[in-house]
Amino acid sequence: MNANQTRYQVKVDNFTRLCLAAICVLLVVLILGLWAEGVPPDRAKAADPPKVFGDSAAQRDEMVKFQKQTVEKLDELITLLKSGEVKVQVAQTGEKAGGGENVRPRSQE
Repeated sequence: MNANQTRYQVKVDNFTRLCLAAICVLLVVLILGLWAEGVPPDRAKAADPPKVFGDSAAQRDEMVKFQKQTVEKLDELITLLKSGEVKVQVAQTGEKAGGGENVRPRSQE
């Protein structure tokens, strides 16, 4: 050995050994847990493709879908009004109308 080389000796106390043992046990538990689950399936294949900004065909399909829903709702309203279960009464608010008089709601007969 050279005269300039010094030898270091590291002493490990019981607390350090306990901490290292706990870390080893936790790592073993983690590895066993991952091994028991198996390989996770490829989620990219199972998931829907992401919606791309600027996909005009998808945007048109979505607009058509919403238009169909609106038409269905309007059809329901029309059938409800034709059945006579609902009556509509048109009334103006208490604001002054053109002649300066207060207008009261008209009753339909």
